[in-house]
Amino acid sequence: MSDDRRMHLGLTIWPTGFHPAAWRLPGSHPDGNSNPTLLREAAQTAERGVFDFFFIGDRLVGLTGSQFANPNEVLRPEALTLASHIAAVTTNIGLITTVNTTYSDPYNVARATATIDHLSAGRVGLNIVTGKNEEAARNFGRDQHWDNDRRYDWAAEYIQVLELLWDSWEDDARVADAATGRFVDSDRVHQIGFRGEFFSVDGPLNVQRPVQGRLPIVNAGASERSRELGARFSDLRFTNSSTLGLAGAREYYADLKSRLSAHGRSPEDQLIIPGVAVYVEDTDADARQRYSELQHLLRTGPAGRARLSEAFGVDLSALPDDARIGDVVDTTALPHAGRTALDTSIDLYGHDDPTLAEITATLLRGAMFKEVVGSPQRVADVLEEWFTTGAADGFMIFPPRVPYNIDRFVDLVVPELQRRGLHRREYTGRTLRDHLGLSRPVNRFSAAPEAVPS
Repeated sequence: MSDDRRMHLGLTIWPTGFHPAAWRLPGSHPDGNSNPTLLREAAQTAERGVFDFFFIGDRLVGLTGSQFANPNEVLRPEALTLASHIAAVTTNIGLITTVNTTYSDPYNVARATATIDHLSAGRVGLNIVTGKNEEAARNFGRDQHWDNDRRYDWAAEYIQVLELLWDSWEDDARVADAATGRFVDSDRVHQIGFRGEFFSVDGPLNVQRPVQGRLPIVNAGASERSRELGARFSDLRFTNSSTLGLAGAREYYADLKSRLSAHGRSPEDQLIIPGVAVYVEDTDADARQRYSELQHLLRTGPAGRARLSEAFGVDLSALPDDARIGDVVDTTALPHAGRTALDTSIDLYGHDDPTLAEITATLLRGAMFKEVVGSPQRVADVLEEWFTTGAADGFMIFPPRVPYNIDRFVDLVVPELQRRGLHRREYTGRTLRDHLGLSRPVNRFSAAPEAVPS
């Protein structure tokens, strides 16, 4: 590389594996969501790979109907609790923990996250989600799940309260003067006096200002409201832009960066991190074999075949799973969606006449995040192209199988990225802000107390 820009890497933990069939393989962990050894070792492996952060998602409902498409939606460890555990068993890696703002209170969350930031020596970030499951409302005494606008109005105010509470103690407010007996300089501890549409919060927090000053804020989502919330508040944007293809991801990246100036921010103030599912082995052939092994365990059902028929513009519902696409469809006259599905399947499986079952499985999985299958060199080529041509500032790695694909990525891909100068060889900072290249914000009370918003 011609400059000092380095790829930011995060590992997200879906304990039964990102691929819904992964837990069925020997050596996998169907108890992954409650297995402390697995969770600890996953984070420690990512730390060995000098990842920026270990990402902890969350969900407030357990839907058994999701067990075949996504078993991780049935059981899920609570994110703040898991972040505290991971903080205690790691030293350098950042921890991004998820909070659903629609069903929580900013004072409690500000207090918990500030505490974890101190316990981890400044390694915590906060991923803000507003929730998508209507079932969650009935777990919190509500008749209905709020619409998109109300959730985002609430979330914007919520983040303002968080940041004010984190700043309510100035950095040097605890003086601990043994000679005079004065423990705190009360002039440096501030009520925030927040009065908004949704929240009325006096403050101050009863936890000192976080080590990082304010925790890095993360959000995701493709809606207009999500993009604008991110432009205003987020230090890192997690995206599924990898599903758009390289050209589409570049456009998405440019759009997100272009929104920052309206909020007095520069493009460097926010990192764009798409998700990627990586199947890597020593050779392309071995990686494709592993990919096929998992895909053949996927239950696609009539709904999957219906999606394939729609993509190809032909009713394929009555055909057997093992029918070869070239025997049942004129592949030279496919609509765009069908051509894309076929080309993707050919690339991932490594043969030019996949079965209907294979294409269906690829179509269903590819709608979540881009899948990359191959040798370390092939995987690194893909990541490098996206990183150097304006599509990403780094990647969230989704291991299809846990812990197997975590080890494979760290042992095979990370050294290749380091050899190319794309990834650091050691941690050069102490906090998550350091890892992300973000400066520590000045306390707004000590900097300009008269300008603090209410």
